[in-house]
Amino acid sequence: MFEVTGESVLTLYGANVTGTPLSTLLVVSETPVGETALEALEKSAASLDFGSAPVAFLVAESPDGKLGAEDVRTIVEGLDPVALVATDAFAAELLSAAYRAPLTLDAPNRLLGRTALIFEDFEALMETPETKQKAWALLKQLR
Repeated sequence: MFEVTGESVLTLYGANVTGTPLSTLLVVSETPVGETALEALEKSAASLDFGSAPVAFLVAESPDGKLGAEDVRTIVEGLDPVALVATDAFAAELLSAAYRAPLTLDAPNRLLGRTALIFEDFEALMETPETKQKAWALLKQLR
C-alpha cells in the first residue's frame, strides 16, 4: 500500500486510469462511463467541493484485459482519494474483493476510512428525472 504513489499509479496503469494524483474522488467502472454519467459525476464532484482536479477515473477493462482486485487496491491506495464511487456491479465486486469487505449496492459504504458510494448501475439512473434525483441524493452522501 505504501509502495506506490499517485504518479507511479498513473504511469503503471495509464491505460486504465485518468486524472491527477491530486484527484480527491475516484470513480471505478468496468467500462468507460457514458457522456451523461460522466458529466453528472464531474458536476457532482464540483458541487460537493472535491477540489480543483476532483475526479479520477479507473476503468477496469482495457485492451490488455481486465484488472484484478490487487491492481485495484494498488491504484486506490496509490491515488489515496478521499472518496470512491463504483458505477456498476462489476466495479462493486472488484472493490469488495480488493478490500475483502462486503459492500451494499445503491448505498454509501466505508472502505479503510473512505466513503465509498456503490451503485449497481449509475448510468441507468441517468435515464429519468426521478432516478437522477435518486442518484444525486446518494452522491450528496459523499461529503
